[in-house]
Amino acid sequence: MRHLRALLAVTVAMTFLLGLTVATRPAEVPPTGTARCEEAVLRVASGTVTGSSCDGELAARVAALLDESVRAVAAVVDVGWGRRADVVVPASRSELVALVGPGFADMAGIAIRDGAGQRVVVNRERAAPLSDAELRVLLRHEITHVATRDLTSDSAPLWLVEGFADWVAFHGLGLSLRQAAPLLTPDVTALPADFGGAGRDLAYQQAYSVLVYLESRLGERGVVDFYLRHASSAVDVPVDVAGWREFLRSSIG
Repeated sequence: MRHLRALLAVTVAMTFLLGLTVATRPAEVPPTGTARCEEAVLRVASGTVTGSSCDGELAARVAALLDESVRAVAAVVDVGWGRRADVVVPASRSELVALVGPGFADMAGIAIRDGAGQRVVVNRERAAPLSDAELRVLLRHEITHVATRDLTSDSAPLWLVEGFADWVAFHGLGLSLRQAAPLLTPDVTALPADFGGAGRDLAYQQAYSVLVYLESRLGERGVVDFYLRHASSAVDVPVDVAGWREFLRSSIG
């Protein structure tokens, strides 16, 4: 899971309107003499996966995992959402940039909302090397953002938004806190805030551990209620940092 953790650290929920639309043009023109790549759409019960006819391997893997990923999220996040996800796997970097913008083009996955609705965009370069287990976690993380977007304020703290998405993504996989968050130490004094700098990897893992701590206090349903109550506003979210620190000490030493 270390490989996946490095990728999740560059996966962000876009909780604001990007104002971009999916490119409906064919993928980049291939060299002369080769087949022209066209948009290809795979349909499953819980959504669609749009990719390229010239390179459908990753799209096919995503499609094979999409139904179970949506079900896994819906089993935890039982709010009023459509219980479906539409995924786009851009055929080229230029297509990826057209969808998410240059500032987000190095992320493994990103949930966007634009004129075509909500989609999960998967970065081919970063996601293709993932195992199916790792790809499943990535999809669950992003689908959680899709499921909760209408209930989440643009100004909600990132530790809550990203920590919750990770908490849902890893739910039921049987991983210990140390396995899911190998960089964690119990030396915490404040909630994580550096999600864009050198401390990004640790910040994501700390955010996840806060939600695991809350689960130990509130139970699974309590965590969902906590998220729905506090992610809808910009006010400070009450977390006992000292209690979180003691939880880490007892959990990971």
